[in-house]
Order: sequence, then C-alpha cells, then structure tokens
Amino acid sequence: MIAHIIGVDGAKYLYQVGDESSSPVIELLAPESQKHHDESIKPKFLYPDESSPNYSPAARLVEFYAPWCPHCQHYKPKYIKLAKAVTAKQPNIEFHAVSCTAHSQLCRDQKVNSYPTLKLFREGSYEALSFSVKEAKVKNVLFRLGFDVSEKSESGKDQVEEKQIARVVPFRVHDVHDAWFDAAMSFEFALKTGIFMTNGPLSNEESSTFQKWLDLLSKTLPDHMMKTHEMITVILDNFDEAKQSQSNLSKLIHPYLVPDNAQTWRTCTNGNNKMGYTCGLWVLFHIMTIGVVEYNSHNPPIATRQVSEILRNYIEHFFQCEVCRLNFLDMYDNCQVDGCHRLSDKPSLSERDWRELPLWLWETHNDVNVRLLGERMDTNKQPKPNQFESQQARWPSLYTCPNCWREDRSWEEDEIYSHLKSMYWSGSPSYIKIPSESSESKTTFRFSWKVGGLLICLILAMARLLRWSKSHHHSGRHKKVDH
Repeated sequence: MIAHIIGVDGAKYLYQVGDESSSPVIELLAPESQKHHDESIKPKFLYPDESSPNYSPAARLVEFYAPWCPHCQHYKPKYIKLAKAVTAKQPNIEFHAVSCTAHSQLCRDQKVNSYPTLKLFREGSYEALSFSVKEAKVKNVLFRLGFDVSEKSESGKDQVEEKQIARVVPFRVHDVHDAWFDAAMSFEFALKTGIFMTNGPLSNEESSTFQKWLDLLSKTLPDHMMKTHEMITVILDNFDEAKQSQSNLSKLIHPYLVPDNAQTWRTCTNGNNKMGYTCGLWVLFHIMTIGVVEYNSHNPPIATRQVSEILRNYIEHFFQCEVCRLNFLDMYDNCQVDGCHRLSDKPSLSERDWRELPLWLWETHNDVNVRLLGERMDTNKQPKPNQFESQQARWPSLYTCPNCWREDRSWEEDEIYSHLKSMYWSGSPSYIKIPSESSESKTTFRFSWKVGGLLICLILAMARLLRWSKSHHHSGRHKKVDH
C-alpha cells in the first residue's frame, strides 16, 4: 500500500505517491533532510539494514529510471501493468521504482548506466540479477525469481501452492567451509564404518580400489582440508597394515578423530543428523571432481574416465546402501547422462574436457534427486511430482542460481560450473553464505594471523639488515678516511 505524502517533487518522479493508478509500484522518495543533497540513502530493498538484522527482503523487481527519459515515460504504463499481472499471481513479489534524478548517488552506487535499468532480487537476497526490459514478461519474472510458470489448472487456480513447494525438501545453501567440513565428516565416517564390512583383510580388488581412492583424494582435495590430508597420508604410508583389519585402520586414524557425539554435519542434516553421511559423501565427490580440474591445471593431467572409474569402484565396494549403490552402478554402467562419450580414457590438455567430469557428476546427482523425490511421493501415496517440483529438486535451485537455468529447463554449463566451483572450492558467493556464531572469532583470528605474519616479516628484514650492516663494518667499508 502506498502512503500519501504531500509535497512530492513531480519533476523528479514518474510514479506519483498517492496515485492509485501507479499501484502496486512503490516509488522511493528522498527524505526531506536529503532532498537538496546528493547523498545516497540505503533502502532496505537494496541494502541490508544493520538496525534490523532479522529483516529479510521479499522477492522484487526494481526499475531505475530518469523521469526526463522518453523511453522511461513510455515504459511506465508497461511496468505498472507488469506489476499488477505478476502480483496477481504472486502477491508477495514487490515492484520498486528508483528515480536516478532524485537519487543520483544511489544509482551510481548501483552502477546504473542506462535507463530504464531493471534488476531482479530473489527473496532474502541482495545479489542483483541482470534483467532486460525485453525480458520483462510475467512468465520470465516468475521463472527468474524461482516461482512456478505453469499455466493455470482447470479449476482456474495457479499451481503454485505452499503444500506443493513443501513437498520438495529444499537444499540448504552453505559456505564453502561448511562443504569441506561436511565432506571431511563423511570421509571419517566412511573410514570408521564403511571400509571393512566383514572380518579379515580386504580382498585384492577392494584393497586396490581403496588405495586408488585415497591416492585420488590426496591429489584433488583442497589444501584447507588439512586433517583429511593427514589421515590420507598416514593410511597410504602404512597401507599394508591398514588393509588388514578395521582395528588396524582405526588405530592409524584415531589421533585425528573426535568423539562421535562431539560434531554434527553442518548443512546436510535437514534437522536429522542421521541424514548427514550420504549428503556429505556427495559433497566429497563434488569437491573431488572440481579438484581434478584444479589438479590438471598444474600437473600432468589425469584422464576423466580414470577418475570416474575409481569413483564407481569405490561406490561398488564401500557404499553400504544397496539400493543407492545399485542405482548408481546401473546409471554409470549404462552410460546415462552420456558419461561414456563425455569422459575420456586419455588425458587431455583442455580444461573444457576436464570440466565435463564435475558436470557429469552434477547431472548424475540431479537425476538421483529427481528419482528420490518420485520414490518419496510414491511411498507417501502422494501425486507424482509435477514439472515445477522436479525442477526444484534439482541443484542448484532457481532460488540459489537463477542464471544457471534457461526457461526451457536446460542449463548454462559455464554458469553451472562456476557455481559448483564457488560452492565446493573457491568460496561461495556472498548471497548464499550462512553466518555462524563463530564468524566473529574466525574473522579476529584471520586478522591476527595476518598482523602476526607481517610483524614476523618485518623482524626478519630488520635482522637481515643488521647482519649486513655488521658485515660491512667489519670489512672496513665504512671506516673514516683521513685525507
């Protein structure tokens, strides 16, 4: 609802406050104290509000315009019409308008360099999505914001209902450090429970598979997973001992473990810590495949087919869930998602070829997610998933990475790979980080570490300078010369 404000400068705004014909577009007005100053305000629909840390902005479309621009003037009724049509389907979506004449500094801060400029923001996010005026159709707005774009049902009601969306278990977005933590947890859990399923030593085939798996992880996991690397090293260095029994393996890794009840998976539980292992294992697989691309960039390349075979054999021998294992082996051995052609038996020098490995695993994982959703619906005697629900079961969701998906449900490979890398290797985009209680202490630690490192460098430099000065003094180079 738009408030009635007296004294608005009509020359600076197109969407007049109090004009019902402009509803539901919300015009951003400059406060009285800033009307004559080129100062940037920070509206809550564009910037986080430090005074309201629990505030979460709605999904929204923002138009940046100039009232003197003829194209903006012509676009005004179209924008209002779009806002009415979209909010008729999804009332919680907001439409804002920002005059760059009234808010010049704000528009510069937002890097607006043409009029009109449209920016989309997902619910709870301050990460803008590029969106052109030509794209500004009802279906596109809903799709890019992650809402259903299906046609109305026979009863005339939209198919986007909370009960339908709730049928899909949402992915919890996470920080890259959470991904490494969960992967490490599942790796440790597998060492404790998944390697020796019978008494006695591993068979020759099991032993070879386990050793190759550890060697692959030693090359492809990020250096930040230090404890995991240390466990891998101690097992490989003592492999003849480790392959004999669970007892031997447990003794080797015991110094690196914490009590079972001391830690939980951070992002893989959905409220139930028992769900953490398989989710964390998938995270480990994704990290490893991204790590292959990174490893191949600086070392003699590993063939992608060689990696997928090691992964396949590891799952065959060491993943206890029979149905899950057989389904994965069936997908792999029957070349689903075109793995037989996408992955190469020979090492390649092309990064594009290396990227096929993480993309192949990502597609495989998504097919598993869709299948599991269908099985869950069938078990609960619910209707089969509709197209929207199947899309939401895929990762990343439209909410997490709208730019990853096209309207026809196909994907942008480069966007998908960049998203996978940010999630599992190089650090997540800011809009999907989950703040933790220890964030402040971590920040303080990083700062202290940097300051300490700088001081050490300065001390070493001063010591070296002092030694150089003494050596020159003893050599007589600085002795006074009498003429």
